[in-house]
Amino acid sequence: MTHRLLMKHPLLRTALAVALALAPVGPKLAHAAASLQTTHAFLCAPLGVAQAPGPRRVVNSSSTASPQPSYQLNAAGCALIAGADIGFFLSQGFSYGPNIFTLQQTGITASTTSSTSTITLPAYAIIDQVVLTETAGHAITGGIDLGDANSATTFASAVALGANGTVDIVDSALTRLPVTSGVPAADQILVACHTSCNSGSVNITILYSYW
Repeated sequence: MTHRLLMKHPLLRTALAVALALAPVGPKLAHAAASLQTTHAFLCAPLGVAQAPGPRRVVNSSSTASPQPSYQLNAAGCALIAGADIGFFLSQGFSYGPNIFTLQQTGITASTTSSTSTITLPAYAIIDQVVLTETAGHAITGGIDLGDANSATTFASAVALGANGTVDIVDSALTRLPVTSGVPAADQILVACHTSCNSGSVNITILYSYW
């Protein structure tokens, strides 16, 4: 009963909605699959009185397509919406959500090669920023390569990283989108020491958003 009364207060409802929208979400939950190349917006559902956001399916009921476009909202009540459906969901009270997400891989050493990785850039994602950190006190010989299945240096090549150093890859040295044609697809990001890890250990953080 107390919870329902509190949720009727507009300021408390707004604060909860913002907190939930900013909660970490995984790219698989956030990204709605698309069959054609298109633009997107990351939208969040309105929070009703005494209504938990929760994962649920929403449908563009005004669409003449068959079947009508549907999206699975994540735990924060948000999803990546295709451009053709943005207007409908905005008319239903949806709002633009936070469009910045994080990928991380830690402890990259000599055992990590250009064919291994634990991080994948989702379809329709663009890299905003890449931060590299060396944590074992050894400079990386030849720097760091950042690639994918197409090339070991798709995104960056030989980025200098000193002992215990932290580097934000500059714009001129960073390619933000995978090299693809046709409909964008998820892209595994491969991290490797260009020449040798030199007993170093590298952490990488990638900030990305959807287009």
